[in-house]
Amino acid sequence: MKHSMEYDVAIVGGGPAGCATALALKQQGIPKILVVESGRYETIRIGESIPPDTRLLLGKLGILEDFLKEKHETCFGSCSSWGSDTLGYNDFLRNPYGNGWHLDRRRFNAFLAQKAVERGVELHCGTRVRNCDRIPSQGFQLQLVGEDKQTRVITASFLVDATGTRASLVRGLGARKLFLDKLICAIAFFELPPSSDFSKLTLLEAVEYGWWYVAKLPNHRLATVVASEPSIIKEARLHRMENWLTYLKETKHISKELVDCCAIDNLSVSSASQAKTQEPIVCAAPSFRLDRTAGNGWLAVGDAASAFDPISSQGIYKALWDGLKAAKAITSYLHGDSRGLEEYESLITSRFNNYLTQRNYFYKMERRWPASPFWQRRQQRTGLEQGNLLAGV
Repeated sequence: MKHSMEYDVAIVGGGPAGCATALALKQQGIPKILVVESGRYETIRIGESIPPDTRLLLGKLGILEDFLKEKHETCFGSCSSWGSDTLGYNDFLRNPYGNGWHLDRRRFNAFLAQKAVERGVELHCGTRVRNCDRIPSQGFQLQLVGEDKQTRVITASFLVDATGTRASLVRGLGARKLFLDKLICAIAFFELPPSSDFSKLTLLEAVEYGWWYVAKLPNHRLATVVASEPSIIKEARLHRMENWLTYLKETKHISKELVDCCAIDNLSVSSASQAKTQEPIVCAAPSFRLDRTAGNGWLAVGDAASAFDPISSQGIYKALWDGLKAAKAITSYLHGDSRGLEEYESLITSRFNNYLTQRNYFYKMERRWPASPFWQRRQQRTGLEQGNLLAGV
């Protein structure tokens, strides 16, 4: 076991929320910050879209110019078949902040981590938290285990949970999830020919059993997603490419766009192989917030604090926003004033309530399948409930 190190703030989770919190804390003058990341920014991450006003948050974090140099895929808005068979358009032409982006999430996450390191944040990749114990009047003690199986003990005056929807640390501190919904997504990636002129709009299409979307990513890649009930994903075996493609072929708009742009030829399994894709990635996409997002010496950020339906395209924006707000609350706490934590918790609750109103309105717009269990449940399920995180399919 290696000797103990002391930090002002330990952040567990090195995704957008964790790195944004670290960057913002550095701007607040907090010197000793540790980010613990279990991976090495090599795993495929889901959640690719950010709206135009994200540039405001990137600017506040001091990384906008560097982000623009990354040259992620431009997004000019969205078109959707929702509540009607006809496509409707919502473009960014009149948006004062210009265009949005479709991201290469692995590269974006690695970029945020690198910016944090450049500003003096200590980053431990390939590292997991084995134990987390509160130390009276001192903060927290964490046992960290690296890929070499060596154990290192650190102490931190403040603890940030940025572990995503698992919220693994704060649940151990007594926080509980209040659920709104438990979607499951099955995602596949395709490669476009270099000459392809696939649309720079996000395409969304509602179907009887859920909804699909497709977005063009950097490097001529497409992300194509179906979202549905856990039971439907399982019973339809949408984790298998053959079945996934069969359902995709039945869509009215998305299948046409993919064929026309030569992403997949005739929507066959062999063409999926030619497109260099693998079996769909299946992941839980719950909507919830914690009953407590902050406490004595700790808080949760990003999807650990509250998770939105992916149809909102707000996950990354929310993560950056949380990081900026959290840093102010943490700085106040470290300077002896805990009122910032109360304000942070109030902000998270208020924002989730606003999301709840918008989400309910959006799902109630779709009336084409009144007997569909998927749409019935989302039009009836408008409030929060206590529960355990969906394990998956």
